[in-house]
Amino acid sequence: MLEFSVLASGSSGNALYIQTPNTKILLDSGISGRQLQQRLQEVSGQSIADLDALLLTHEHIDHVRGLRQVLKQSQAQVYTTQGTWHHVQDTAGKDLGSRTPNWVVAGEAFEVGDIRVTPFTVSHDAEEPVAYRFDCGHSSLAVATDLGYVSDSIKSVLAGCSCYVFEANHDVEMLRAGRYPWNVKRRILGDKGHLSNQDAAVALADLLDLKNDPVDVYLAHLSEENNQPDLAEITVSSVLTEIKSIYKEQIRLKRTSRAQATMLHTL
Repeated sequence: MLEFSVLASGSSGNALYIQTPNTKILLDSGISGRQLQQRLQEVSGQSIADLDALLLTHEHIDHVRGLRQVLKQSQAQVYTTQGTWHHVQDTAGKDLGSRTPNWVVAGEAFEVGDIRVTPFTVSHDAEEPVAYRFDCGHSSLAVATDLGYVSDSIKSVLAGCSCYVFEANHDVEMLRAGRYPWNVKRRILGDKGHLSNQDAAVALADLLDLKNDPVDVYLAHLSEENNQPDLAEITVSSVLTEIKSIYKEQIRLKRTSRAQATMLHTL
């Protein structure tokens, strides 16, 4: 049995908790240690000290803000690419202590307790970013955020999952009309930026073509400036329905928040 909660999701901070009866994993630590502790306790009754592993996707501050506190308060094994760790060390230095990470290589699956973890390369403006798929028994969860586009190789990894935490970062028109400088807009819209609501829906349609069972999709990493939860949900739903009407029944869209954790979801 695989369970998870999106502890925080958005441009200001990201963290996700995954557990089985035997294994407890934190994916990213982009909020403060105090917030992580509070939200873990609220959704699962667990604490930072109970974690078996901390997995990192990349070095941006909205994914590693609470890293030092997690390392101080737990004996969790750290899993990260060498490129990500290089940048994290440059920023945090001695505050990270003497913890030696387990190196993650895209395409090379590994086990954390009874959870099989498959890392895959994503296109993002970081040194060596990855995202992950988690499998335990018949349950599977894919977490795909912070990517400019969804390649065919990514789709092959994500195919057939029970549940997705999937980026729907921005509405293109809101972003273009917004107050961000053009160089930032260009970064977000580019191949190493973030998925729009429209792009997320089109990518999901390719994944859903491969199975007919109901699928839960948590819309994640929404921009506070250039998106709205209602707009993201309506856009993704309408695009999916236009592609194939059955998707309206097959897909169950759910929201995430930067301010509070989602309820623990059992797969």
